[in-house]
Amino acid sequence: MKQLNGEVVRHSTGIAALDNITCGGLPEGEIYVVNGAPGTGKTILGLHFLQAGVQVGEKVLCIALSQRVETLKQTADSVGIDTTGMVFEEFSTMQALEITARQQTVFDTSEIELEETMTQFTKIIEAVQPQRVVFDGISYLRMLANDTVVYRRNLLLLRDYMYNRNITVLLTDTPEMAPGDRELVAITHGIITLSKVTSPYGQDYRYVQVSKIRGTGFQSGVHDMEITNQGMKVYPLYPFTHQDSDFVLHTGNASKRTHQRISSGIESLDKLIGGHLLTGTSCLLIGPSGTGKTTVATSFIHNFIRQGGKASIFLFDELASTFLERSQGLGMLPKQISDSGQLRIHELGLSKSNPGKFTYLIDQEIKKWGAKVVLIDSLTGYGNSMPSNQKLITQLHDLLIALNQQNVLTLLVVVAQHGVIGNQLQEDIDISYLADAVLLLRHFESQGALHRAIGVYKKRYGAHETRIREVQLNSSGIHIGQPLEQFSGILSGIPNYVGDTQTLMNNTHEPTD
Repeated sequence: MKQLNGEVVRHSTGIAALDNITCGGLPEGEIYVVNGAPGTGKTILGLHFLQAGVQVGEKVLCIALSQRVETLKQTADSVGIDTTGMVFEEFSTMQALEITARQQTVFDTSEIELEETMTQFTKIIEAVQPQRVVFDGISYLRMLANDTVVYRRNLLLLRDYMYNRNITVLLTDTPEMAPGDRELVAITHGIITLSKVTSPYGQDYRYVQVSKIRGTGFQSGVHDMEITNQGMKVYPLYPFTHQDSDFVLHTGNASKRTHQRISSGIESLDKLIGGHLLTGTSCLLIGPSGTGKTTVATSFIHNFIRQGGKASIFLFDELASTFLERSQGLGMLPKQISDSGQLRIHELGLSKSNPGKFTYLIDQEIKKWGAKVVLIDSLTGYGNSMPSNQKLITQLHDLLIALNQQNVLTLLVVVAQHGVIGNQLQEDIDISYLADAVLLLRHFESQGALHRAIGVYKKRYGAHETRIREVQLNSSGIHIGQPLEQFSGILSGIPNYVGDTQTLMNNTHEPTD
């Protein structure tokens, strides 16, 4: 591991987020192994590493042990990696095997020792004089070794050879293809593991983990990753890094933070919630489908944008066009507001998102664009994009704390019902303890008509009205009725109204969320 003025000299991996995870890149002059099953992206990571070298004027070499050079170049082209400036040497085709065998060097395992294979590699390296080398498919070399002692000795010789010439090496490996991977991981300076898991919904989740880099720090944990036509993208487990790390916010910094009051602009609704919501807090809106959760949340965004603020909306359950059409039908987010540049709507789904990517998008909206209000609609759809409920709770916990610390108001919509009717009013995951404010919305029936009710269940930072009121949605907006003083059973999931029907609002059956 080379040092310059006391600092470790590092090579970029070619992936900015992975460089952050490795605290600046891979220490120079060492050997690293990239482990993973076939199809996890090992070769693509190696090509990113070589491209980064070319971009800073270095000579780079790729020794192909498991694929044709043409295939490697096609792979690079499919993910937007430019191979110009890369030198490729192929040892994978039958023609290459026959040529090297005639030269009495490599790949005739019955006659030629592994030591001669390494000798051939050193000749190539001496000719190219690279600063970076990728051995793509090192497991094929392990197949040549009949003796683990011989294999380990040659790996040590290769390591020392590269170190003395200040060459940084990546070895892509598929451990299950041949036994003996313990020797490899034992001598390498660092280990990067790629993996892929398919969910019950058929979605592939990709992960990257740095489990070892000797003599330097790195960000531990399993990080989300995806492969696109623009290459490999990594989403760190903790993207919200700042000076007050470990989620410790000192009293001095807290006193400097000014919470902005955000109201809905609807007097009766604002009165119900105690006047306003605050930036630096989170509000959960829970209820069955069709009770108006998204509409109520949108009212705060609509009024905030009218006052000059910026808001970001993340939709998991519907199209942006549908959301805007419905909002405009209720008198909110007219075209001049939606086109003002103060509102951004992201359509997400099971095939378009993973937990890390979602957190990254929010991070960018806040830090680079300046959003102060974030709506996640719905948390149920967001949960379906998670590989497990436990990961959802962990992710939300860290996400909400980070958003609160960055003084953002977070609105979360949760569908709390299984089926259309009945008493199955429950959330898949109870996250009410995470929220600073909770609004409950429910249906109830009276005289053969369907009505809606709203109440504030919780608010940590101020007083709020405790009575349950009727809510109505129509083309003129949101209307809050009188307290339903004889209304009972709303929290049990079986709302029942037994009062005077004359006190109910006129129900016009306008479309809602």
